[in-house]
Amino acid sequence: MARHERTPCIHRWVLSEPNMATVRGVCRRCGARRTYPSGLELPQATSEYEELAASRLVLAAEAVSPEEHALV
Repeated sequence: MARHERTPCIHRWVLSEPNMATVRGVCRRCGARRTYPSGLELPQATSEYEELAASRLVLAAEAVSPEEHALV
């Protein structure tokens, strides 16, 4: 009788949509399952006031003349 040796599967992962911090994967050949980190970072919520204050700082820095900038 011939002996059949099982070779390891070269996985072909089918990934699901990211769910918060993880992505689920299923091998389309053997059905193995695996969880991957999604790599997605949720943006920090900022108030409109914080965004406005930050943009004003940028505009103020651009408005300073080179001589005045050297003094700052």
